[in-house]
Amino acid sequence: MKLNNHFLFFAISCIFFPLIVQSQKSGELVFKETCASCHSIGKGKLVGPDLANIEKRQSEKWIKEFIKSSQTVIKSGDKYADSLFKAFNQVQMPDHPGISDVQLNEILSYIAQQSSVTAKTTASNDMLPGNSKRGQDLFVGKIRFTNDGASCNSCHNVDMKGVLSGGALGKDLTHAISRLTEVGVQGVISGLPFPQMRETYATKPVTKQETADIIAFLSKADKQAAVASGNYGYYLLVWGAAGFMIMLILITLFWMRRKNRTVNILFFIRQLTSV
Repeated sequence: MKLNNHFLFFAISCIFFPLIVQSQKSGELVFKETCASCHSIGKGKLVGPDLANIEKRQSEKWIKEFIKSSQTVIKSGDKYADSLFKAFNQVQMPDHPGISDVQLNEILSYIAQQSSVTAKTTASNDMLPGNSKRGQDLFVGKIRFTNDGASCNSCHNVDMKGVLSGGALGKDLTHAISRLTEVGVQGVISGLPFPQMRETYATKPVTKQETADIIAFLSKADKQAAVASGNYGYYLLVWGAAGFMIMLILITLFWMRRKNRTVNILFFIRQLTSV
């Protein structure tokens, strides 16, 4: 009887284990195509949150609804979804209305399996050292990308002295590092989460070194903009104080002149009445 139980367990394992493995493989493929550009599993935040153990933070139903349309969940008044949206600089997650329940189950299975992996290496460990000058030249198109992709400023602008103004089709990237972090920007460039980016760079990918150079340039631009903003606030305060003092002096002079004039008039009136 015991032998029969072992045989039954073995037979069931032979049937279902390949299905589980296949589900995880399918989930990995869908995850890499749909999620990996903005999310990691156990490797830290990218554009969006780390998804390790997400099933312990939210229900399966909530996760599936959020994947299909994050904005629908946010606009429904869900406090957790709204706080998540604000915590990640209100970067809107693309909707996936065409994703099937089978694919969602495969993604969740893959995330759960990967969450159990104990290695916690961060994506930033894979980042190469970048050259900000070369990154600037790549950004404005002074140097062509290795795979002949379009320059970044075709769609994006960076407000930095010496850098030509760029397009307005994409988001201003002056504070991209502050909003997304270096790892997040790396994830966007490599993962191409936005339709226009996919159309532009899917067949002409940016190399790892070029990505590092662009990140170095954006980091420099972000820091310079922060310093300039601080200086602007300082100068505004100084000029505001100076303007207030000048106004106070003028009011004082005007009041003293008016007072003296009033005294002279009263003196003149007394002289007339005394005659």
